[in-house]
Amino acid sequence: MQGTQEISKACGDTMLDELHARHLISSVVNNTGLIGYRFHGPLFEAFEALDRALVRFFEKCFPLIPHSCTTLVQRGVLEAIDFFDKLPCIPMSAAPHEVASVEISKQDEWVLSPSTCYHTFAHLSDINQRWDLRCYTARGTCHRFEPSHEAFRLASFTMREFVLIGDEDLVMGHGESAFNEAVDLVGKLHSQVSVSTANDVFYGDRAEVTRRVQLARGVKREISVPWGDGSEVAIGSRNLHQDLFTTSFRIGTAAEGPAMHSMCIAFGIERMLLGLLAQTENHDPQRLIAALDEI
Repeated sequence: MQGTQEISKACGDTMLDELHARHLISSVVNNTGLIGYRFHGPLFEAFEALDRALVRFFEKCFPLIPHSCTTLVQRGVLEAIDFFDKLPCIPMSAAPHEVASVEISKQDEWVLSPSTCYHTFAHLSDINQRWDLRCYTARGTCHRFEPSHEAFRLASFTMREFVLIGDEDLVMGHGESAFNEAVDLVGKLHSQVSVSTANDVFYGDRAEVTRRVQLARGVKREISVPWGDGSEVAIGSRNLHQDLFTTSFRIGTAAEGPAMHSMCIAFGIERMLLGLLAQTENHDPQRLIAALDEI
């Protein structure tokens, strides 16, 4: 419980302590940092209701093509987009317990998936088709090594992503419209929602330059809500890829016409759930579920 108290103090809020006392949440935490949360009973039901509400909303914007994700991903999937040079986050590798007895080349390493959309692009790699606009969606568990006891800096968390792929103008126009409508959706559940141009953290050798370029191009926009004592938490984002992913994974590149573009709209479900619950009367998951059912 000591780790939980540290987390609550860090965010300047008592809600997590209340949820622990009510046995609705437990923290997976050690001296390195916060790993993640386990939701129980009504809080887990609210977690599922929130994910369903997001899918239901985006189904009104696009015909959705759902797919599943694996926990592990091949290192080569990330190398295809120069992930390890740019390092938008610090990934974690998975290795057998008796690693000394198993010879694994760098190329054949298994990596804990750092983002859901990589599965979308890997699945579509080398497809010889072009299309006007498609929207794929998946929910996956993501893993990033960012040691902290902050309430929302999780090493293991759930991401729901909507990945748009197609004609550049359609991806940009329809994607931006859907993101703006998603901001309005969050506004129905929280009275203080803000949107800002943002950047990934980046840890590579050219991290500062990469951050500046990303900001200048407006690649990333974030939805945030207040949390704790004057701080904010980002609960969702819109990310423009241009033709980076479609070219790197050779999606439609063999077909005639200009390269397809892509965009992802992503939501951290744990962050979004707790951020919305903080403004819900009595921090009651059932009240939040009722509000989600109405939108």
